[in-house]
Amino acid sequence: MKTISLFLALINSIVAGLLLAFTLSTTGIRANEILWLAAKIIAGASVIFIGMLTWVACARTVAPGILPIAGLCLVILGTATLVWTFQRGLFIGHMEYSMAFFGGSLLLQGLTSLLGFASDSRSMAAS
Repeated sequence: MKTISLFLALINSIVAGLLLAFTLSTTGIRANEILWLAAKIIAGASVIFIGMLTWVACARTVAPGILPIAGLCLVILGTATLVWTFQRGLFIGHMEYSMAFFGGSLLLQGLTSLLGFASDSRSMAAS
């Protein structure tokens, strides 16, 4: 499970970086989109941070309690992305399949991170 989590952390971090670059490279920012832009930046940066945290956790011990919280955040973010994608497809009629795959990948990374590092009592124990 750790291997799958590491692979998905790499893929998701790259995709989140590309989404951030695409988001920040727009020509103009309208006043009504500032909150949405901030949410996308925070979500993308957190995916990249959790990906780096997953890579560090495989090399050495990280603070206890961080990995379960990070895995749960990825599960929540992946589920929210899937729901947003299907809601957009149903109500607007513009289905973004790439975002559905990205949300599923985030969900899978969170689950494999939770299950893969659960057997390692050092990283999951609360002290």
